[in-house]
Amino acid sequence: MGVARWRKTWDVETLINRLKSGIVKVPDFQRGRIWNVTKKSEAIYSLLTIGLPEITLLEEQDGTYHLLDGLQRITAIWEFVEGKYKIKLDKHIEHFDEELAQTLEGKKFSKLPKELQNKLLTQEIGVLFYGRIEDFDIAKEIFTRLNYKPTPLNQGELLYVLTYEGEKSKFLKEAGEILSKKRMLGFSLLARGLVGFYVALKVSVEKKPIEEYFKFRRFYDWLYKYLKPFLRGVSLEDLQRLTEDLIELYNALKVQFGIDAVKSPYWWEFLAFALSEVESLKVPTSVYIEKILPKRVEQVKTSPKWEENVAHRNRQKPKILQERFEILKEMFNNPEPIKELIEQKQPTSV
Repeated sequence: MGVARWRKTWDVETLINRLKSGIVKVPDFQRGRIWNVTKKSEAIYSLLTIGLPEITLLEEQDGTYHLLDGLQRITAIWEFVEGKYKIKLDKHIEHFDEELAQTLEGKKFSKLPKELQNKLLTQEIGVLFYGRIEDFDIAKEIFTRLNYKPTPLNQGELLYVLTYEGEKSKFLKEAGEILSKKRMLGFSLLARGLVGFYVALKVSVEKKPIEEYFKFRRFYDWLYKYLKPFLRGVSLEDLQRLTEDLIELYNALKVQFGIDAVKSPYWWEFLAFALSEVESLKVPTSVYIEKILPKRVEQVKTSPKWEENVAHRNRQKPKILQERFEILKEMFNNPEPIKELIEQKQPTSV
């Protein structure tokens, strides 16, 4: 006998009532409730905006149902309606309905405006039903297959999705494959260099307070925060030029000095400052590599501060990264390595 399958929609209030009455049950083989408050809160926001993925139920002969997929989503909704937690949205994710996000933030269900409470309770959720299953082992197999997920997005892939800017992002992804064939590693490294370049210009050229650019919890939060405005603000032509210059600087660092910034990623901060210096001097990258890069590398390699900074096990913590930018800013503010080139560019007096 084949497995029957059909779809319906239930509104939130119906779903919760059926959970309370025991019509919908959670099988013992389901994992426990693992979402934290922020993940639950984001599910509530999604429910009220773009909706949530459907849940999957197994219909029993007595008219009850076993939940096969959707426990975390259902728990997030049920516990919120029951007043078990206040909304705490992820501040590092962009919420396109900012007004709704502000209304939800910090509130329990009972404190929401009545119209928003009603909207939530009447939101529809898709339900996929399985029936005509006599052997419960088949139900367990369906559960396993539903939850057999493909490889999840790594941080680089997630960064690519969150900061996607059409042709600019496609170009950056393709350019990254020159550096590494690993899953989006090259994109992440170029993103690191370009974000560093963006911040280096702000703190060195525009003289912005350096600490303002390091208020973040995780390294990829930092990349997301600054890669997005950078990509939006730069033209595709300029992005191509900057990326090509960054790769040229990376290759010079590797070939001439034996420093592979793919294997030692903290050197991307150095490359970011080097790129900002190329831009501010308005010289060909090849000239910079020949005349200035060796002096800048020597500065860094002989710096006890740099050596101590990169010796930290976690080199991407906010405090460590900010310190590294301060070290590099101090070094690149030293005019001695570029003095000769500046003098060559000065017009000869008549």
